[in-house]
Formats: sequence, structure tokens, C-alpha cells
Amino acid sequence: MYTDTIILPVSDGSQMNAFIAHPETNKSLPGILLFQEAFGVNHHIKDVAQRLANEGYVVIAPELYHRTAPGFATGYDDFSVIAPHFQALTTEQLSVDILAAYHWLQNEQNVQINKIASIGFCLGGRVALLANMVAPLSAGISFYGGGMHALANRVNELHGPQLFFYGGKDQH
Repeated sequence: MYTDTIILPVSDGSQMNAFIAHPETNKSLPGILLFQEAFGVNHHIKDVAQRLANEGYVVIAPELYHRTAPGFATGYDDFSVIAPHFQALTTEQLSVDILAAYHWLQNEQNVQINKIASIGFCLGGRVALLANMVAPLSAGISFYGGGMHALANRVNELHGPQLFFYGGKDQH
């Protein structure tokens, strides 16, 4: 398996780091846009990317806090360090970030350009839904995505099916 951190240009003039993982093969593979929890592209998100790559996907996990805290990744115990970065995100910024990562997948020679999906957790669950609206994805999967109500009036923009997972005992 090949992993790396790359730098992507974003259409708003910013630059964004992204973690990539894929099998070392010349075969044509489906692509996945993997979106972080509020805690950044941390060890857990990189592990998920690698597990998906082991299953035969080309995966890109863009760093969504690149405008306020490039390279930010933290553990799960102190939300106060996350809050300013999380609150600074806008739908417009996330949309151009999504498209930058999507275009990277589209330009990779071994990616099946008609088989790209999004997966996201928590904050990333909402971003995975937004990705399915702003890019012509085959599908999207949101795990316990927050703030979904903010996108409810846009469901007619979905390009592919969207699957949602929530825990039955989750208070949110």
C-alpha cells in the first residue's frame, strides 16, 4: 500500500493538505473522498483510509481546517481546542475543498472516474452529504453526521444515493 500527504490547490487560492492511501497496483479502482471528524485528519482517519485502501480503493482525506490550522489533528478529549476551527468552516469553503479533493481523484490514472463516493464521520458526515451534492458522486455515506438539517433543503441536489448511520443511543 502507498500512503502520502499531498498539497492540493483550492479554487479560493488556499492550499490544503490531504492524506492519500491506495493499493500499489495498475488496476483501475473506485475512489473515496474520506472526511474527518471534528478532530482533524488524525490517526483514526488515516487508519480508516488505509483500511479502505486495503479493500481496493483510492482514498483521499482532505484537511478541512487548512485555513485556520494547517496540519491540525488531536485526540478526543478536549473539544475546546477544536471549536474555533470547527466554527470557522462555511458551506462555501467546504464546497471548494470537496471539489479540490474530487478533482484530484478524477485526475488519478488508476481511479474509475464514474465510481467515486464520499464517506464521513461526525463533521465529516455532513461534509460527505454536501460532497454528494456538489460533485457527481456515485454514492455517499454519513456516519453520525451533525448539522444535517442545514442541508435538508438541498436533498434534490444529490447525485447518488446517501446512506446515514446513527447509533440508537446517541444523544445527538
